[in-house]
Amino acid sequence: MLSERPLWLLAGALGAALLVGLGILIDRGVQGPAPLEIATEGGGIVKVHVTGAVRSPGVYSLRDGDRTQDAIAEAGGATEAADLDQINLARRLRDEDHILVPVRGQQAIAGTQLMNINTAPAELLATLPGIGDIRARNVVASRERDGSFRRPEELLERRLVTQAVYEQLKDRITIAGP
Repeated sequence: MLSERPLWLLAGALGAALLVGLGILIDRGVQGPAPLEIATEGGGIVKVHVTGAVRSPGVYSLRDGDRTQDAIAEAGGATEAADLDQINLARRLRDEDHILVPVRGQQAIAGTQLMNINTAPAELLATLPGIGDIRARNVVASRERDGSFRRPEELLERRLVTQAVYEQLKDRITIAGP
């Protein structure tokens, strides 16, 4: 059996070593183990595509649980032409959502937003299937030069789109308004 003196010496030596080691860790700025991150479905991050009447359309990474209003804020906020009454700003975001912020005059029918080709800016027109930036600018230039569209088919008559492109977008556009 060990005497009490060697046990005290051993305990003292271990305690001193522990304090020196702790001092070194604190001196080096080690904060201990990284906090435990609990992964949620999708990793806690959702990516959403925000287009339409916002200042900076694009794809944004947001936190799981954020809402449509957060995505719009991330995209620089709504423009003055935006009609926010047509979308649910409180809806929780899901990964791969596409948020289209409509322009006043754009109609929402049965959950599908119809784009008014007489009032939509080029940035919004460019989001239609088969349109893109160049055709969108041509549509805007045509309505400024030749006047408002009276029928959606005028996109074909004015040679702004091909028949194939028109077939893709005819159920997504309207000519309501000016």
